Amino acid sequence: MKPVKILGNGDMKSKIDITATVFSKSAKEKIEKAGGTATVL
Repeated sequence: MKPVKILGNGDMKSKIDITATVFSKSAKEKIEKAGGTATVL
């Protein structure tokens, strides 16, 4: 599996739960602020 980095561009309006190899700081903050979870593999 290739590494995938989730970036924090744009607005997060929906709760999502996502698993990836890397999250930018802003992506993790936006996901959690919207009520979702950011899980690192």
